[in-house]
Amino acid sequence: MNETLGRVVSSPMPTTKYNGSYNNENKLFLRSDCFGLGSFISSYDLEPEIGDLIQIDRVLYTDWALHVGNGNVVHISGVDKDNNEIPSNAAVVRLSSLNDVAGLNGVRVNNKIVGAKERCLEALPVDEVLQNCYSLLDKEVEFNMLTRNSEHYVTDWKYGCGWSDQAAVTMSVMKTLTTDCNGHNMLVSGLNAVLNSPGSPSGRTTPKLSSSPVNEKP
Repeated sequence: MNETLGRVVSSPMPTTKYNGSYNNENKLFLRSDCFGLGSFISSYDLEPEIGDLIQIDRVLYTDWALHVGNGNVVHISGVDKDNNEIPSNAAVVRLSSLNDVAGLNGVRVNNKIVGAKERCLEALPVDEVLQNCYSLLDKEVEFNMLTRNSEHYVTDWKYGCGWSDQAAVTMSVMKTLTTDCNGHNMLVSGLNAVLNSPGSPSGRTTPKLSSSPVNEKP
């Protein structure tokens, strides 16, 4: 089944037709269904299509959002929109500018093509993908870093079945460390080294996340 990109959801949902430029050569490099994923780049340089999954590099983990057009994304955020901390037990689905959500972090298009094929899943039609995420807009939802994180939500919206590869890897490592004391100590030492390094998240200024899109058109 081929996705028809660029379709717009009819009223009462917001119109989100993408009007940006498109470069075939750059798109081939960025798309995950080609030879490999592209490097993380500035959100200002990314040219996603409606329905693309956006991977955001947060250094120690990756955050996820779904592009809905006009430079805006639907994403998972803390209940308090002015609080940039990772949600604990609950989060809110918000519509925001990709630039605000990404801040200084790099981004890339990653539609999880390989993971979807492994699960025998095909992407839903774009209008259905948008319906899935818009139906939860501004609503409080369950959140858990391992069992219900942003990656779970965006894959669920796009494929009708959510999963998180980074959570699966983390859980696998945690199981190993429960029986390996040396491995546990090495992990703690490694994390301390990263967190205390000049390029660590603790040394960065995190821009505030906006709950309102900046490029939304009527």
